[in-house]
Amino acid sequence: MYSAGFLTSLLLLVAFPGATPTPGDGRIVGGEVTTIGEFPYQVSVQVNGQHICGGAIIGHHFVLTAAHCFEAELSTEDYSVRVGSSEHASGGHVLSLRQVITHGGYNPQSHDNDLALLIVYARLNFTEHLQPVPLASPVDPPPSAESRLLVSGWGYQAEEGAVSGEVGVSPQLRFVDVDLVESDQCRQAYRQVLPITQRMICAARPGGDSCQGDSGGPLVGIPADEGPAKLYGIVSWGLGCANPDYPGVYTKVAAFRNWIDAQVGGWGFNGLLAGWSGLQ
Repeated sequence: MYSAGFLTSLLLLVAFPGATPTPGDGRIVGGEVTTIGEFPYQVSVQVNGQHICGGAIIGHHFVLTAAHCFEAELSTEDYSVRVGSSEHASGGHVLSLRQVITHGGYNPQSHDNDLALLIVYARLNFTEHLQPVPLASPVDPPPSAESRLLVSGWGYQAEEGAVSGEVGVSPQLRFVDVDLVESDQCRQAYRQVLPITQRMICAARPGGDSCQGDSGGPLVGIPADEGPAKLYGIVSWGLGCANPDYPGVYTKVAAFRNWIDAQVGGWGFNGLLAGWSGLQ
């Protein structure tokens, strides 16, 4: 049995729908302000107009995010995504969701298989501010210590604000560079907390991390050889935010390529054409 203090610190990195954005506060821990032009695949997942999670555009109708963002007993109609904007509360386009597909193996206790595919009620017309991110696959070389890893979102700036709720999510998109943490090192760090499975990857940097409100957001890697950037991870969980003893834990995208491809392919071109194709 975990203590109340443990449960408070084990952040599933999802913002509460009632959180109020405060200018200048609440952001990726240790990060920098950026624009959607630098991260055109980034989306804000919202409940009744309030930011709760991040996500990544992976196709004309599809957004990849975390399953734990949808644990609340709400209907699909309560959710939407804002795309093409550096701010989660304005700009771009707000899209309703046609379907939320959470991974059938998602375990809310262990946070394993923490992945969800969103099908938006629109066809996304790609622009410089709205682009899909390529997905890592099992045949791709995994990120290395030399890879540049970037995590982006509108999350809290510090663990203290996330736990107390006194500080809201960031109004402006931010990002931070993090470093790959080897699986054995990550397992050792969390050995008395939760298992680090083969479907998770870990990343951290002193003073830099994702935090509450960043859940479901993209961890994108740029190889050392300057190859194309790819989506390697989805922000999932961690013990605190920027805690030097506990790296951030991400759902490993490459481990789920078969599932993602099957869901996207199974939806079918005819099914997409049958839906409304306008922007909300």
